[in-house]
Amino acid sequence: MLDILQSIAKKELYMGYIFGIMILGGYIREYHVLDDVYSLAKRYIKDNRVMIIITSIFGGVLPIPGRVALSAPLLDAIAPPDKRKRSNFGIIDYLSTHHYYWWSPLEKTIILPMAALGITYGQMLSYTFIPLCICLGYTWWYIFSKVDPRSVLPNMDGIRDFNWQRALRGWAPFIATIWFLLCVGKAGAIFFFPWFGVMCCYYAYICKDWNWGKYLNGQFAIISTIVLALGGVVGLIKAPVMAYLTSATPEMIIPVSIVGAVAAWIMGSSGKYAGMTSALVLIFGQQYLVWFLATEYSGYLLSPAHKCLMIGQQYFGTPIRKYYKVLGGLCICLISYAFITTFII
Repeated sequence: MLDILQSIAKKELYMGYIFGIMILGGYIREYHVLDDVYSLAKRYIKDNRVMIIITSIFGGVLPIPGRVALSAPLLDAIAPPDKRKRSNFGIIDYLSTHHYYWWSPLEKTIILPMAALGITYGQMLSYTFIPLCICLGYTWWYIFSKVDPRSVLPNMDGIRDFNWQRALRGWAPFIATIWFLLCVGKAGAIFFFPWFGVMCCYYAYICKDWNWGKYLNGQFAIISTIVLALGGVVGLIKAPVMAYLTSATPEMIIPVSIVGAVAAWIMGSSGKYAGMTSALVLIFGQQYLVWFLATEYSGYLLSPAHKCLMIGQQYFGTPIRKYYKVLGGLCICLISYAFITTFII
């Protein structure tokens, strides 16, 4: 019981992150504090969909925990008010921040298989390059096929001159928060509440508005608390799952693939699915690396315990069915590629 409570308490520290981003996002929407930089970008970028790609790439490559939460306000600043069109931005935010697991040398999904197999980073990329291209291509296809460039906001015509001081004042909390997260990572979760409290005070001061409560969504806060607590509980199944996977024999490829994908779906943790993949490739061989990465990444991507799903729902009102429809298409592409290259070619 103590282990369960400790696991839940550790997960709930992320509520400081979520509350802080909700409040910062509220100031960004109401006071347009990021518009100066977007106005500068508009001088050189004529297609608004390219601006979305650049914004999403910026959020997606940050080597910090909670990339979706930090990139959501950036996309929210240019998302249209129309409910249907706006919901596409939740998908874009999600897709744009999850290619990271196929290439980042700082991510466990790359580091752990490299360590298990004793291969170099270049060799690892030779396995993950095509899945990475599939993720990026799918993301950009979605942006260009689903986003009307005329719907992207804000209308920058009202900002006639770019002001560096105003731009720096508006972006300061983001720059400072990126620096903070780079320094502390997930281990600094205990500092999320005080840090974001200071950032919110900063926006409240420059906007002369101390009413934080209007930016907090009570229903979302409750759902977030429950999902994080659930993540803390289901994460404890890793030990029995790993015991089963490490006892597998080479002829058990189908059952272990199913168990690994389902466990990744239940736990919703990239670190845990990376550990399962690393254990399985030691048993089944390096030739199954892409297969296990693709199946377990797909389970992780679709997990109801995945915090990124609820963040997109909060900011962009993206229905869960829409998530599963679009993300399911990406998962089919990845698993199909992995199946062909592992079992056919």
